[in-house]
Amino acid sequence: MIKSATSNEEKKWNKYWTKKANKSQLVYKVIANFYRRHIIKKALNHFIESEFKKESKLLHAGCGSGQVDKDLILNYKITALDISGEALKLYKFYNGSKATLLQASIFNIPVRGSTYDGIYNMGVMEHFTNEEDEKILKELSRVLKPKGKLVLFWPPKYGPTVLFLNSAHFILNNILKRNIRLHPEEISLVKSKKHVEDILKRTGFKLVKFYHGPKDLFTHCVIVAKKK
Repeated sequence: MIKSATSNEEKKWNKYWTKKANKSQLVYKVIANFYRRHIIKKALNHFIESEFKKESKLLHAGCGSGQVDKDLILNYKITALDISGEALKLYKFYNGSKATLLQASIFNIPVRGSTYDGIYNMGVMEHFTNEEDEKILKELSRVLKPKGKLVLFWPPKYGPTVLFLNSAHFILNNILKRNIRLHPEEISLVKSKKHVEDILKRTGFKLVKFYHGPKDLFTHCVIVAKKK
């Protein structure tokens, strides 16, 4: 595993991946793991296989535990990047040594420009501000080959899982006074197709596909963009 310097951001995410769960968080994790393995993974497989030839060199930028990569690592050359060493330990636990592990910040990826045929992630962009998302996209553009593609699974404001989790947090914290956070805060959810087009245009990408539908039970907006 290639490793970068330790940072406060890394410590924060290490804590997230190793924190002992209370009963509410444990139930959430069990449901989320089932959802990732049986619903999100299938949707990811569909879009990656539609956009990239087998043996393409792909970067999973913000890979987390990597449960969704179980099928893809059999057909693609995947580099799994995450700032958290604990997340990468889980990735290796679930996927063995079939991917290259890279511990680094998504804002500063320690590889030369034009390295990857494609880049993808899910459940990442919404945890950063709009300004930070633009910085991330510019860095992803740098390491992407000319005419390479980006596939983002980015939750919308109006998504059912967002509405469900917002309701759960309201009940747990405002009514039951439990002070529980089931997952990291989502501060920049997709507002509209135009919202996405504008961000991509400012960061060197052109939107080629925008999907919000039943393949992942309307959980994400699936965004496919090409590097200009």
